[in-house]
Amino acid sequence: MYRWRWLRLLCLAAQNTARSKLKFVLLATLVAVGALVFLSVNELARASEDNLSEAIDADLGTAGTYRVTPSSGLEADRSGLLEAIQAGISTYANESLQAALTLPPLQPDCPPYEQIGEVHLVVILDQSGEFATFDRGAGVRTEADLCLAGMVIPQSAIRTASPREKVLFGTSFVLDPAYARAAGLTSAVPAGLVVIVKTGKVEDQTDAIRESLIASLTDFALRSGIPKEGVVVVSRADSGEAVRAASSGIKLVYSLIGWGVLLVSGLGLLVAELIVLRDRTWFFGLTRALGARRQDVAWLVLCDIALVLVVGFGLAVLLALATEGAVSQFGEAAFQVDLQILQPSMLPGLLAAFLSMLCLAGGYPAWRATRLDPLEVLERR
Repeated sequence: MYRWRWLRLLCLAAQNTARSKLKFVLLATLVAVGALVFLSVNELARASEDNLSEAIDADLGTAGTYRVTPSSGLEADRSGLLEAIQAGISTYANESLQAALTLPPLQPDCPPYEQIGEVHLVVILDQSGEFATFDRGAGVRTEADLCLAGMVIPQSAIRTASPREKVLFGTSFVLDPAYARAAGLTSAVPAGLVVIVKTGKVEDQTDAIRESLIASLTDFALRSGIPKEGVVVVSRADSGEAVRAASSGIKLVYSLIGWGVLLVSGLGLLVAELIVLRDRTWFFGLTRALGARRQDVAWLVLCDIALVLVVGFGLAVLLALATEGAVSQFGEAAFQVDLQILQPSMLPGLLAAFLSMLCLAGGYPAWRATRLDPLEVLERR
């Protein structure tokens, strides 16, 4: 019985809508425009945040990245040291360790590098502490040999560090492991070890990571005669908190624009429904006099608005599907991003927008319709 009551209410709402076709089309178009703008700005917010995040991570380091530098006086092989560091940061790291052997700053002897002052060289290591395969494709190739204390390192054995490597290791060039020992002999200062730890958390965990590493490296410190407080240095290898906050602010602005357009559409729908309510006052009073319950009248008003919203949101989805190719090409040409207005991740947002507009446009009219006194309405008629 209850199910058939719902069906009758929907049929009655559809009949009322059919009597005002122009009003229905205009309101559905208003809702469709608002929903399409909402989808568009939310996709722009996602694409903008993703691109900004990638650029920030490349230039300023991934949020939650730390540089761990063990004391150069530790008497331990690299593999054992890395194993102890791995144990110390296991509860914090969310990615595999990155490590590099860092050579002391060196002064090139021959052009053109002698004009740039001291250079910093690193040799990339794998997780076991062994030299990783030299990858010339990971950075910009150099165009000249590098001369260090009379030794020539050919351009095939060095490459300019990528922006990410510059941030992580503070280096100018990445060196082929085959030349690591020879380059190390050009300076009296021993090579050091740098380990990169990524936690993925914005909040500063420097002190906690340092305490954990001191505990895991205590045995090494005792064997080497080094105070445990000086066994390791931990520092942030990321920066740009203000830039990251600005990136989040851009997404918030986009969201406010999208929800603002929906709010305007909802207010337009509310005004239209109040006008309809005034015109149908006698109809609602008559239904109440014939035995309709208050909730039936309220649901009738809400069904009327729901029909407009369903058609409006359906039109927005159809328009988004029809223009998907053009929007994608526009995003690539104008912003160098891949814009896809309709994505599964947008379904919760669409549902929230639908319910929000239904409550905004239908809440007050439905309440007001239930407060009508049937006798008063019929007497005025």
